[in-house]
Amino acid sequence: MIVLKILVVDDSEAFRKLLIELLVRSGFHEVVEAEDFDQGVKVFKAEKPRISFVDMKLPGKSGVDLTKAILQIDPKAIVIAMSSIVNKLMIRASLEAGAKDFLLKPTNEIALSSVLTMWSD
Repeated sequence: MIVLKILVVDDSEAFRKLLIELLVRSGFHEVVEAEDFDQGVKVFKAEKPRISFVDMKLPGKSGVDLTKAILQIDPKAIVIAMSSIVNKLMIRASLEAGAKDFLLKPTNEIALSSVLTMWSD
C-alpha cells in the first residue's frame, strides 16, 4: 500500500477539519494542514505532500501565490485549487499558476473522490 501525504491549506479551521475528515474517511490518513501562505510553504517544505488542496482566498498572499510557491519548490507537486466563490478569473488564474484541478467549497465525498481518483496515481 502506498501512503499518500496530503496538505490542506485553508484559513477556515472548520473547513480544514471537514476536508480532513472526508479525506480520512476516503482512506487517506497522512493529512497535514496549514492556515495561510507562510504556514503552507513551511508545512509543504517539511512534509513534502504529494497533493495539496489550496484555498484561493487566503489572508495575506493568495492561494495563487501559494500554488506558484509550491510548484517552485516541487514542480511535480499536485495542487488542487479550492474556493467557495465561482469566479472564472480566479479559476483561470489558479490553473495558469499550475493548479491541476479546481474544487468548489463546500465539497462532498463524491466530488473529492473524483479529484483524488484522477490525481492520486
